[in-house]
Amino acid sequence: MAKPLVRAAFAALVLATIVAFFVTQQLKSEFPLVLRFAAGPADISPNGDGFRDSSRLGFDLSSPAKITFSIVDGEGNEVRRLVDNRQLAGDVRYRYTWDGRDDDRAVVRDGEYTMRVVRRDEGRVINSIKKVDVDTRPPHVAITSARPGVIAPGEPGQDPRVHIRYRGPRNEAPEFRIFRTDDGPPRVVARFRGGPSRSALWHGSVRGRPAAAGSYAFTVTVRDRAGNRAVAPADIPTAASARPGTGVLVRKLDLRGPLGVVAAGSLAPLEVGPFERSFDFALARLGSRRVVRKGERIGGRFRVKIPRRAKTGVFVVRVRAARRRAQWPLVVAGLPQTRRAANRPRPLVVLPALSWQGHNAVDDDLDGFPDTLDRGRVRLARPFARGALPSGFRSQVSPLLRFLDRERLSYDLTTDLALELGDGPALGNAPGVAFAGSARWLPQRLERRLGRYAEGGGRVASFGSDALRRPVPLSRGVAGPASGPRPQNVFGERTHRLLRTSAAPLVVEDDRLGLFGGADRFVGEFRTFEPSAALPRGMEPLTAAGRDPGEPDFVAYRLGKGIVVRAGTPQWAGQLSESALGVEVPRAMKRIWRLLSFAR
Repeated sequence: MAKPLVRAAFAALVLATIVAFFVTQQLKSEFPLVLRFAAGPADISPNGDGFRDSSRLGFDLSSPAKITFSIVDGEGNEVRRLVDNRQLAGDVRYRYTWDGRDDDRAVVRDGEYTMRVVRRDEGRVINSIKKVDVDTRPPHVAITSARPGVIAPGEPGQDPRVHIRYRGPRNEAPEFRIFRTDDGPPRVVARFRGGPSRSALWHGSVRGRPAAAGSYAFTVTVRDRAGNRAVAPADIPTAASARPGTGVLVRKLDLRGPLGVVAAGSLAPLEVGPFERSFDFALARLGSRRVVRKGERIGGRFRVKIPRRAKTGVFVVRVRAARRRAQWPLVVAGLPQTRRAANRPRPLVVLPALSWQGHNAVDDDLDGFPDTLDRGRVRLARPFARGALPSGFRSQVSPLLRFLDRERLSYDLTTDLALELGDGPALGNAPGVAFAGSARWLPQRLERRLGRYAEGGGRVASFGSDALRRPVPLSRGVAGPASGPRPQNVFGERTHRLLRTSAAPLVVEDDRLGLFGGADRFVGEFRTFEPSAALPRGMEPLTAAGRDPGEPDFVAYRLGKGIVVRAGTPQWAGQLSESALGVEVPRAMKRIWRLLSFAR
């Protein structure tokens, strides 16, 4: 410190410190230019849906100044200038609407944005801490469960409430919609609001009444903090978008039983659902009013004794609980229809049980959509929808079997599922086989056996349409998935699509088999036809009749050593009912039955 240079440097340092102190004190006492920044909402989704598309933002200016106000991205780059070097009055709140777009009117990228005020005359830049988050991505939302999956609203003692839960943004009142899915395209039948706990409660009602029996799917609509809307599983749900356990099946009363063959004198196991209750049951032969068994039960499962001397045929079990009804067809193998037929080979009537379940619109996995073979796999042990008899039973199966009983034409009876499992009458023991109804699907192994049966000398008649073209694998009580329809059926014949027209008869063109007996060339009256496109290679029709000349619908042709008859219309059996006025179809049916009865 004795040297003058050191003393001068020390004095300069002290002086600079004092000056800096006074400058700092002056700056602290100066009033800030921007009192605060404001932005609300802080999260926006500029997607044009009218919900949180923009944010109201700005600043509070303390004193007059010429400023520039901009929106900048996370890297400090200006994306939108809202005020460009304008003189603004002081002590005023300035607010502007930013729609999430840049100066070129393009929506900015998702991310965080801040505000910046620039006073150029002083070179001052003031950046906000407050941020606006731009987010245009819809949130991930999924319905996770709907429990219980089976309800019976309106039934005594039943709790119809369904708890629906979802995963996604928490909303104060998310919107839930209920779609009916089993009777046409999905349609909205009810709407309601849920709660903030990501859940909702449906009381099993539609427009103030208990929901009708059927399948129901749910959707939930929520928004995230930025206002992005998401609907799960989709605006209009589909079977492809639905998840198991997220739908509800409404069942009031149903009945489930065997799809195989029940022997006369045995006990047929059945089950009433969807819950245990008291009910009455009655057993009667198809077409007869005489009840052969009846009783009362309490519970779900029960058994019905088939009369020991029952004749082969279909018996129908009917159950009643209060005002509800349900039915189930039992295929009974019993005594032949006549004593003369006891020691004679009889045609085997095959009922299309696989197609019954294939068309049966029942939700197996509770995803809100009925499962059919057109959509994938189906369980075989399930009740028919709404407790009704299966699809095609009344219009095709029942008229044919009642005609055979009425005319005392003997037959054995089975189902395609029983043949697949080797249960009941065997295919190889029958002189002929008749498929009653449209066997749209056929068990895979049975299909191969059927082709060999016909080529080996068997006679096969099909009285349905669009039949025997879709082989289906069976495994552990589950059928499917089914393959698409092949161009030709199991015998190699190709057919055109069903033709629906005004009522018209079949016109006989050729009848070397004598099935129409040289009677009137006009047979029956039909509205649906299935024209033959091509017979198996090298085959010619033995009998042919059609709506249009040269385009047969009804065909009979030789296949190897056997004969195949195809009726060419699903309405053939309907012409066999007692109320039908025509005589041509019943007369032809008797001749077809004689053809099927000849031993090979």
